Amino acid sequence: MRSSLQDSKLKIGILGGGQLGWMMILEGRKFPFQFYVLEENPNAPACKIADKYFRPDEYKQFVDSCDIVTYEFEYVYGKALEYASEKDKLIPNIENIKLKRARHEEKLYYAKHGFPTARFKIAENGTEALRIAEEEFNSRAVIKQSYGGYDGKNQYFVNGKVYEFLFLTEVKEKFVVEEFVNFDYEASTIVVRDGKKTIAYPPTYNLNLKGILVHNYGPIENDRIIEIAKRLADSLDYVGAMGVEFMVKGEDIFINEFAPRVHNTGHYTLDAAFVSQFENHIRAITGLELGSTELFCHGGMLNILGEGDVSLEVLKYGKLYWYGKDEVRKRRKMGHINVVGKSLEEVKQKINELWRIVYSNGLML
Repeated sequence: MRSSLQDSKLKIGILGGGQLGWMMILEGRKFPFQFYVLEENPNAPACKIADKYFRPDEYKQFVDSCDIVTYEFEYVYGKALEYASEKDKLIPNIENIKLKRARHEEKLYYAKHGFPTARFKIAENGTEALRIAEEEFNSRAVIKQSYGGYDGKNQYFVNGKVYEFLFLTEVKEKFVVEEFVNFDYEASTIVVRDGKKTIAYPPTYNLNLKGILVHNYGPIENDRIIEIAKRLADSLDYVGAMGVEFMVKGEDIFINEFAPRVHNTGHYTLDAAFVSQFENHIRAITGLELGSTELFCHGGMLNILGEGDVSLEVLKYGKLYWYGKDEVRKRRKMGHINVVGKSLEEVKQKINELWRIVYSNGLML
């Protein structure tokens, strides 16, 4: 990259056209870069503001046109990922995304490298997963299909009634069976690494319902979360922004999972941090100096899921980010609202008011 940003002609490709790519481009407009998107749906959020849009069958042309290729989601176009990796343009590297795509490999990685995680067993199929849940975890377990799981998909919470999940005996793929942790709270941090330097945003409290984030707020004081997350990023030789989610019970901290990309729990950094997770991701993958992860106030976020109501009243309490998706579906993230405040209590109060407005008819998950 040239020493002068003004002379830069850098072209950054994003695999996937969803809201994460959309926010990446919006924040990346601070720099004189161009942004290309590979996406099936030309009306997807990121496609609407990209400099150029490519269809999935044009992945070679897309990769060849870019200087750097990144991704906004783990489950994006496999051929494009492989080709970008072959061309040595993919950041974060393909090993990170392969690890994330296989839950059992992710859990085994934690165990092998000494990262704290809930006790677990690997099952070869659904029948074995149910047996393990009943015999080894006393029917108090979380069963997760190894492939294709995100936002609560392919996850099953067993609470004494294993027979309710007999349909899993039809599944012949691997599962992770975890001991159920009756945690005090869930938390996360966003780590950013440029290959040499590793920094992190302060952790936040998270509320996940049925495996999908509804809201979060922070900062909270927990140095161990930051230390563990940084160590994980270093061990993966990671480059870019990465979300790491935890369960906290008393003095015990367990990694739940990591996401090798910008993350939903870091959306609040758009309005509460000097430099957002999205800008820092762009800085990391392009070799620019990383920005500060310091917050200048308390902050939080409420997801707008499915048919949540977005009346003008929400603007009294926060800043709206509307993704402009062309179809409303149950559980689908249609937008979010960021809130800031002088204290955690003020942020929580605003989130409660927003919940009252957005989900006046109940949250349908």
